[in-house]
Amino acid sequence: MTGTVTLRQRLKNKLRPSFYRWLDRRQPASAEVKLKQHLLFVFPTAYGGWLVILIGLLYLFGTNYQNNLILLCAYLLLSLLCFCILAAFFNLHQLSIKAGLAPYGYAGTEFMLPLRLSGTQHKKMLSWSGDDFVPLFYETLPEELQLELHPPRRGYYQLKRFTLQSCYPFGLIRCWTHIQLQQAYWVYPEPAPINLAVSETKAQQPDHPDQLAPYQPGSPASAIDWKRLAKNPWQPVIRQYSPAVAPHQPRHLVVNTTGAALEQQLSEFCALLHQFEQQGQSYSLNTTTAEIATDQGQAHLHRCLQALALC
Repeated sequence: MTGTVTLRQRLKNKLRPSFYRWLDRRQPASAEVKLKQHLLFVFPTAYGGWLVILIGLLYLFGTNYQNNLILLCAYLLLSLLCFCILAAFFNLHQLSIKAGLAPYGYAGTEFMLPLRLSGTQHKKMLSWSGDDFVPLFYETLPEELQLELHPPRRGYYQLKRFTLQSCYPFGLIRCWTHIQLQQAYWVYPEPAPINLAVSETKAQQPDHPDQLAPYQPGSPASAIDWKRLAKNPWQPVIRQYSPAVAPHQPRHLVVNTTGAALEQQLSEFCALLHQFEQQGQSYSLNTTTAEIATDQGQAHLHRCLQALALC
């Protein structure tokens, strides 16, 4: 049994590259795929194969023994089989699948990749499977499909060819297709916990007060204007300063490590970029392949994270 499985696996591995090259010529990658006749494959399942054998035996017995009831039973089963072929084919026919914008996630965590569907009316019992995402099964299709991705590491990826199939309605006939979409997605480095807070420069208090206010009981003695008190001791006043905030200094990150230390540095930089953005600071980034000028905002943040993903 092990030898048979090994031989079958070797045969699959040998024929798979040629089969996928043929699929690339038949259905090249595109942003939207509409399932038509040349993209759909129809073949009996294991139960359907046994049904075909049963129909053949019934027809053979009916003709040999000239028994019309047996022939009628064979014809009825043959009609059922033909109905299942048409039902399985039209269950996928004219279904349109469209790629969306490139989503993003972080290494080591799952995230969702949306696909938009049209022509989903009366589409039943469809299963989706591929190397990039968790297999899905839908009794009725939604307008938007969410594929759950589990990226192994950071980088820029294209969604691999995946399989859409259905055995509707009775599990006797399998209709399937292999779809290649031009759908990309980003996987950013996993953010590392930051041990050291980003330091901020505190503004020094000015030498001259912003305003003077009458002395109130309980006010600190250090706030009293002693010069004015000497001139006018019956009307003491205190100095009041408005809180001054030092402007944020632009932050600059440089990727300067290799090997195992590189991944740790990328994770720390990923967390720092998010922290800078939350604090409203400007920042820039230099890597071995990109140099991003000082800026801020969500678009700038994603440009920096994409540069880290490609290091």
